[in-house]
Amino acid sequence: MYIALFLIYTTITSFQIQHVLADVPSILGVEPWTSGTATVLNITVRHSFPTSSHYVDKVEVETDENVIGVDLTPQSTVTFVVQHNMGEVADTPTVEARARCNLHGWSSWSEPIEVPEFSTIALLLILITISIAVIFLRKKAQSYKYEKNLKIA
Repeated sequence: MYIALFLIYTTITSFQIQHVLADVPSILGVEPWTSGTATVLNITVRHSFPTSSHYVDKVEVETDENVIGVDLTPQSTVTFVVQHNMGEVADTPTVEARARCNLHGWSSWSEPIEVPEFSTIALLLILITISIAVIFLRKKAQSYKYEKNLKIA
């Protein structure tokens, strides 16, 4: 009798332990970058124990209350990156992402990030170009002023 109860208890708890091993995916980070005029998001996802029958099948990206889904094929790694092309970005939209396990459902939404209209590199290049133009025009104005003073004298 005690052996039968022990076997039943062991069987029940072993099923619970197996269920605990599977997990809902999580978003580790969302990083924007630019490719030409388009903004691309690198969404890093973590999901334990991926197999051909247990994997992240979809990632959703919410941009200012507009949700776009990205369908995925089965992954073989625990951590992977999903790229989402946002196209040209106007203003600074707020972006969040979440992932869905085909067996265990949705992760929570990632921390919201603001995607800048221009990348830092693009802004730096614009600033350098403007600085060079100002320096060039200033030197040209000084040269013109110097030549004008020579003609008067």
